[in-house]
Amino acid sequence: MIGAIVWSIIIVAVLGLGLALGAFLGLETGAFIALTVIYGAFAIVFANLVARRIVKPLQDFDPSKPGRSYSEIAPLMDRITRQGQLIDLQMTDLKRSREEFQAITNSMAEGFILVDPDMKLISYNPSAQKIMGDGEESVATDTIRGAARAALAGEHTERTVDMDGHVYQILASPVESGGKITGAIILSLDITEKARREAMRHDFSSNVSHELKTPLTSIYGISELMVNGMVKPEDMKGFATSIHDESGRLIALISDIIKLSQLDDGVYDSERTTVDLYEAAKKVVERLTPVGAAKGVEIHLTGSSSKILGVPSVIDEMIYNLCDNAIKYNVENGRVLVSVATIGGHPAIAVSDTGIGIPREHIDRVFERFYRVDKSHSKKIGGTGLGLSIVKHGAAVHNADVNLKSNPGRGTAVTVTFPIPKPEEEK
Repeated sequence: MIGAIVWSIIIVAVLGLGLALGAFLGLETGAFIALTVIYGAFAIVFANLVARRIVKPLQDFDPSKPGRSYSEIAPLMDRITRQGQLIDLQMTDLKRSREEFQAITNSMAEGFILVDPDMKLISYNPSAQKIMGDGEESVATDTIRGAARAALAGEHTERTVDMDGHVYQILASPVESGGKITGAIILSLDITEKARREAMRHDFSSNVSHELKTPLTSIYGISELMVNGMVKPEDMKGFATSIHDESGRLIALISDIIKLSQLDDGVYDSERTTVDLYEAAKKVVERLTPVGAAKGVEIHLTGSSSKILGVPSVIDEMIYNLCDNAIKYNVENGRVLVSVATIGGHPAIAVSDTGIGIPREHIDRVFERFYRVDKSHSKKIGGTGLGLSIVKHGAAVHNADVNLKSNPGRGTAVTVTFPIPKPEEEK
């Protein structure tokens, strides 16, 4: 634009000068035209050179390297320079804010999704990518879309979706600016563990209610017969024995429930001391030898001293439940072997029996609360279904590993391996 103006001014000036000179000299028409053409060509060349020289400093102007080409336009150049510096600062701040925002969202365990009013993705983090997948249609993405549409309509919505073995909670909220909804934010939280615990708590409550109701119903029914005088004197002992057995089962069940609750609450974490597995096993074997003899089962202890840092009462419960199960689910004239050893520096205790064994399809579930392979057989022998759960939770308290091997009709072996003790723990 500036170059064109300069060109016009110079050409007009040079042509005017040529016409004036031709008129002054009184040239004939042909000479006058020739002179005009020469002056015109000269004007064009001269205008081009002058325009370039005038415009070049403006074309080469760099706001980051200010200079003063013309004093007349210096204020404009200064303003442009300051505006350029301000824009650079704003761009730097914007870039830094964007990097910080991206770093925060990328480190979030929760999925973060930001969409515009047209449902187009503006931003999302890696955690959100896991639930969105590769853009293929799925229940999860349908749920997210539904939540986003509700948020764009001005609603705060909360939904839950199951996908690939995980449970996600979807939270969506509208983004407002100037009284208008300009987008939506969607958060996805992995609540799988929470859902699993809720399911376990529900199952546990249901099982406890059922297990408590059974012996109480039996006791209530027998006592009602006795109160109404419907029991013959010669049958009184049998009914009293039933009440005694059901009461014992009820007490054992409540005791096991309390132990599991204490293990879940971590009440034993501050009670650790040095425990000799061999001595602990020896005490349990001595207590259970008469029980085994009454059932025709021999119980033996082998091994040597092996110390850990643990909770004595929990270790006792673990060993007791392993040995008690080995006796209860054994066969007539069966054997139980308790062995204590140090394997690769790891203290370990193993309890094996010659009992009925566990079918392979049940092995992964026998540590669940109230799970029984044969419910009728378990109730007949007085099992609560919590013994191996106590073993599993006790092992978790001590960071120990539990390994179970079993063959139906040939017996079961359970080995608990503890972490290698530190030097100060062995003293």
